[in-house]
Amino acid sequence: IQEDTGVEYAFDEISGVWTAQNSGNGKTGITGATVTLGSALTYNGSEQTKAVSSVVIGTTTLTADTDYTVQGNKGTEIGDYIMYIIGKGSYTGIIAESWSIGQGVGSVSASPDSLTLTEGGDAGTSALTVTGDGEITAESSAEDVATVAVSGTTVTVTPVAEGSATVTVTLAETEHYSGGTDTISVTVEAAAEDENQGE
Repeated sequence: IQEDTGVEYAFDEISGVWTAQNSGNGKTGITGATVTLGSALTYNGSEQTKAVSSVVIGTTTLTADTDYTVQGNKGTEIGDYIMYIIGKGSYTGIIAESWSIGQGVGSVSASPDSLTLTEGGDAGTSALTVTGDGEITAESSAEDVATVAVSGTTVTVTPVAEGSATVTVTLAETEHYSGGTDTISVTVEAAAEDENQGE
């Protein structure tokens, strides 16, 4: 065993090469470094990269791509992953860090969120902004006042009789996204009386 600046080396008689047995050729090992990862990731349908916010040894903050590289920090699907932080330059060793991609937050939003219609008149529509891949359904609280139908991201409300109703739009939960709901307030006004009626 050869001693050199605190690093131990072993000599291979066949190859004639000295090999570092601990931190490696005078380099600093990163195994005990404190690693801080970036914010949590949730599914969005695209490949994402889990950030490494910092790698710190004692009071020294290492520099990405100079002192270390990162592998295994990209993913698309929901699940658990392992990334590897690999020493580079003056540093050696490998750190394994667990990370994950969680279920995305689903949402549905109707615009406009209120409709004023006329009894016996034309239907009204509301456009939906959706985050998620679940089925979209809609229900009227008073079908004797207004009925509702969904086609794609359009809600169509048909007036039936004078009164008020609340339409609840629901986005179903799926493997990738949580569900969500929104409401549309509907007012159906009485039809205007025909001024010539009875003449």
